[in-house]
Amino acid sequence: MKDYSLARRAIACVLLAELVCALSFSLTSLWHESQTRLRAFDVMLQGRSDSLLGAVQDAEDPDDNVAIDPTELQLPTGDVYAVYNQGGRLLGVSANAPAALTTRRGDGFRTVKAAGHQYRVRESEGLRIIDRAETDGRGLRRPVTIIYASPTNRMWSQIVGAAGFYIGVSCVLICLTALILVFALRRLLLPLKELAIEAGKVDAHSTGFDPPQSALQIRELRPLSQALSGTIRKLQRALHVQHRFLSDAAHELKTAVAIERSTIQLLSLRPRSAEEYSEGLNRVLQDNERLEQLVSRMLTLGRFEERPVTSSDSVDLGQSAHKMAESIRHWIEAREITLVLDVEKNVNVALSEEAAETLISNLLMNAVQHSASGSQVQLSVRVSSHAGGKATLQIADCGKGIASESLPHVFERFYREDRSRSRETGGAGLGLAICKSIVQGAGGNIEVESVLGRGTTATATLKLA
Repeated sequence: MKDYSLARRAIACVLLAELVCALSFSLTSLWHESQTRLRAFDVMLQGRSDSLLGAVQDAEDPDDNVAIDPTELQLPTGDVYAVYNQGGRLLGVSANAPAALTTRRGDGFRTVKAAGHQYRVRESEGLRIIDRAETDGRGLRRPVTIIYASPTNRMWSQIVGAAGFYIGVSCVLICLTALILVFALRRLLLPLKELAIEAGKVDAHSTGFDPPQSALQIRELRPLSQALSGTIRKLQRALHVQHRFLSDAAHELKTAVAIERSTIQLLSLRPRSAEEYSEGLNRVLQDNERLEQLVSRMLTLGRFEERPVTSSDSVDLGQSAHKMAESIRHWIEAREITLVLDVEKNVNVALSEEAAETLISNLLMNAVQHSASGSQVQLSVRVSSHAGGKATLQIADCGKGIASESLPHVFERFYREDRSRSRETGGAGLGLAICKSIVQGAGGNIEVESVLGRGTTATATLKLA
C-alpha cells in the first residue's frame, strides 16, 4: 500500500485553491482592464474624430462645397482617417491607408485587422456649418461622414502588462503561502508527532504512557490523547489479567501434577496389596480426570474468547435449557435437588448452539454444586421488557450464598471463594469466567447477586437474534 503525507496533501489542496483563485482573479482583472481601457480608447478615438471635423473647410469651387484643410490636421503616428461628403465622395484620406479601414460600413465602433495590425475604427456622421458672404451670414449645413482608425497594439500591450503584474503578484503570494504553510504545518503537527513518539514507546515490557502536554492543550488532539490513554490502560489490565492467568494456570497445573505424583510416590514407598494398588490407581485416575477437566476448561475459555459471534449464529435458548437440564437430570436427582424450569418458547438469541449449551451447563452445574440436598434450583428463560426486549437467562439456587467481598471477583479466572472445596467439587474457578466470555462476546451482560444463607442468582442478558 502506497503511503502519503497528510501535510503535503493539505498544502497541495490549499495551494490548488489559491491557484484557482489567482487564475480567476487574473482573468477577471484582465477582462475588467481590457473593458476599461477599451472604453477609454473609444473616448479618445471619439475626441480625435471630432477634432477632425475642424479640418473640414469651405471649398472655393462651387461644386466642392467642403474640403479638407491639411494644415488643420495633426494626427498621431499610425492613425488613419477618411472623410466623405453627403454624396459619398471621398474628400480626404490618409496616405497609404488600407481600404479595410477607410471603407464605409455604417455608424459606430468596430475592430478591424489590417496590414498586420489591429485597429479600432469609429465611423460617425458630422455636420459642418459653412459661412459664405452670399448667404448674408447665414451658415450652410454640410453633413459629412468621418472614419477614424487608430492601432490598438499599445493598448493591448498595456493590458497584457497589467495582467502580467497581477499574475506575478499572485505567483509571489502563492509561493509565500507555500512557505508559510510548510512552516505552520510543521509547528501544528509537532504535538501529533510527540504524541506518536510517546505512543510508540509502549510495548509488552513497558506499558507506561503519559501523553505530552502539547497534545492535551490542543482541543482536536485531546480526544485522541484520551483515547490512547484509555486504550493503553485497557491493554495494561489485559496484560495483567493475561499474566495472572498464566501464573494461576501454571500453579493449578503444577498442583494437579504434584497431587498425582504424591499419590504415585505413596504407592511406591513399600509393597502393597492388590486392593491398595487398585485404590491408589483409582485416585490417580481421579486426579488425572480433574487435570484433564482443567485443561479442557482452559481451552474452552480460550476458544470462546478468540471466536467472535457472527451474524449467522442463532439458537433457541429455551430448547438449549431443556436439553442441558435433561442431560444432567440423573446427577441432579442423585444430589436430591429439585430443578424448576420456567422456559418460554422461541427465545432465539445471537449465540451458537455450543456456546448456549456451555453457558447454561456451567451456570446450572455451579448452582447445583453449591446447593444443599433437599433444596431447589430455578432455571428461567424469558424475554424481559425491563431489559429492553432482550432475552434473560436466570438460574437461582438456595445455597449458602457468596460473601459480599467475594462477589466482585467471581468472574475472575481460577477464583474460588473456598479453595478447600476444589478437590471435592472438581472446580477450578473457570466456569463463571467462561460464562462471562460467552455473554460479553455476544454483546450481552451477566451479573451475580447473592445473599449469605439465602442463595445466589446468576442473570445473563442477551440480544435477540
